[in-house]
Amino acid sequence: MASSEIHAVQTLSGNQPRMRRIIEEATQTFLPGTPVQLNAVDGGIQAWDGVTIAAGIAGFSAEPASNLTTLGTAKTLTFGAVPFEASAVNIPRGAPYNDGMVGFEVATDDNVFKGQVGPAQVAVAADLGKQYGMTKDADGHWYVDRTKNNPGVNTILIVTKLDPQDQSATPRGVYFQILTPASQMPG
Repeated sequence: MASSEIHAVQTLSGNQPRMRRIIEEATQTFLPGTPVQLNAVDGGIQAWDGVTIAAGIAGFSAEPASNLTTLGTAKTLTFGAVPFEASAVNIPRGAPYNDGMVGFEVATDDNVFKGQVGPAQVAVAADLGKQYGMTKDADGHWYVDRTKNNPGVNTILIVTKLDPQDQSATPRGVYFQILTPASQMPG
């Protein structure tokens, strides 16, 4: 069973979840809901490497990456040539807008995210208040991994609530917050 997209569902303050748009690193191909991090060299957003714990998570992508050729340089879908217009390009109707940036929901102390525990795991009341890590599923989505439970070593989040809408026989849904030491943008 595949995992679902991770996204912000509420804030502690009652405000809208905090979001940002930052330049995208080149060759990124992640899905919406992927944990992302800021590249330490040039500040571009890239998929989380899965191992950086301290200040490793900037947030979760709100849109797919665009597989840019160059850092932050827009890549517009074009085809063919325009007669008698040497610098013009054809842009297909309905082509997605691309500005070289990617939007993400910020891993602040205020944002609460919704995700799922691993495909072979079940969310239980004992998970509340526990710290866990994350793992990438075979379908490219990420999930809360209950087997990564060594605080300070492989944990980046704390489970705050079981998903009240997950009424399945094997519930997987959880609400969580990114731990302050794991966040690149905690404030």
